[in-house]
Amino acid sequence: MQLIKRFTKGSLLLTAAVLVSGCSIFGDDDEEPKFAVLQPISEQVQAKVLWDASVGSGIGEHFSRLNPVVEYGKVFAADRNGIVSAFDKSTGERLWRIDLRQRITFDEATDEGWFSGLFASPFPARISGGLVAQYDRVFLGTENGDVVALDAETGDLVWHTEVNNEVMSDPAVGEGRVVVHTGGGKVISLDAETGEEQWEYEYQTPMLTVRGASAPAIISGGVVVGDSNGSGMVLIADSGQQAWSQPIGKPSGSTELERLADVDAKPATQGTTLYMVAFNGELVALELMSGEVRWKRDYKAFENMLVTSGRIFLTDVNSHVYSLDQSGGIERWSNTELFGRKLSAPAWHRGNIVVGDFDGYLHWLDSETGNIVGRYDVGGDGVYVAPVVDNNIMYVQTRDGDIIALDTQSGNE
Repeated sequence: MQLIKRFTKGSLLLTAAVLVSGCSIFGDDDEEPKFAVLQPISEQVQAKVLWDASVGSGIGEHFSRLNPVVEYGKVFAADRNGIVSAFDKSTGERLWRIDLRQRITFDEATDEGWFSGLFASPFPARISGGLVAQYDRVFLGTENGDVVALDAETGDLVWHTEVNNEVMSDPAVGEGRVVVHTGGGKVISLDAETGEEQWEYEYQTPMLTVRGASAPAIISGGVVVGDSNGSGMVLIADSGQQAWSQPIGKPSGSTELERLADVDAKPATQGTTLYMVAFNGELVALELMSGEVRWKRDYKAFENMLVTSGRIFLTDVNSHVYSLDQSGGIERWSNTELFGRKLSAPAWHRGNIVVGDFDGYLHWLDSETGNIVGRYDVGGDGVYVAPVVDNNIMYVQTRDGDIIALDTQSGNE
């Protein structure tokens, strides 16, 4: 569930839901349906499960962007409580499993005891940022304010750094550094080898924001970030100094809720063009080096975009799916048949676009027309994060911690 968060004197209060709850299809007799009832489709692709496994108890009803990652012949996945596992990507065999509640200590060097007592069972690690695999390591962040590096081969803890702010999005890893964007408005760069802090950039957050923070991206010596004030910026990777800032979403309206302008989706790039989208309704193409606006269009979204094959595919706040041209933002098609089903960000699979929904269904949309051409129920209390595709195999993580590898029996490469 995507929530609003309010900051008052340093405290964090969960308030209103941005999306409809989906508890019932209809409210009063004269109300519109709150989410789409699935209709029969002309099925052109059929899914087949290659293997399935489980990683802990999943994320439950908590807000999370915790995702699996495929690298080094393995699928790495985690649950919110602190279980991290590696599976053979071809067979699903579990290769290792660790519980961070028993690995992160208050002072690893002197072994003075458990980290503030928070990671001793039964308290959760609250993993919510990542996973990211690079440099033969797996990186993740937690709502407790921890950034963790694990050995990708063994699962052993390599380093652990406290950043004292919620980490609810993927770290950016590259150029020898790990950069996290926290819910409290901090961008922090750590040495990828040691976890030592290199620099910190902080911006003022508004009183009311969409829960979450956009994942940063490391590109050509810069760190690209979207903030909760509705701006996109580039920080110099070596120093953390701001190179440029550009408004993406502009607060408007008479109430704090109406004025939400967060840039909550991860920036996407293609060549020298940077694409960013705001919660209040702006999709913007920017010149990467200067921040100059090339074009902008009215789309309201907080899920990550898919930029590929000359197109931008996005899921908006109403669970409408769109395809646009990269060059000018011209809309090619839209699909509104899945409205209100809390669709995930889109993924590319064998020439089709795939999204997951709150009921555990995967939907394949033809990338040229937007028509729904396939559907499969993976259950698991819903799909909340975009599937990950590697060599045409799709890996899906569900809310209850299932990891499922699928392919289709027909479709274009």
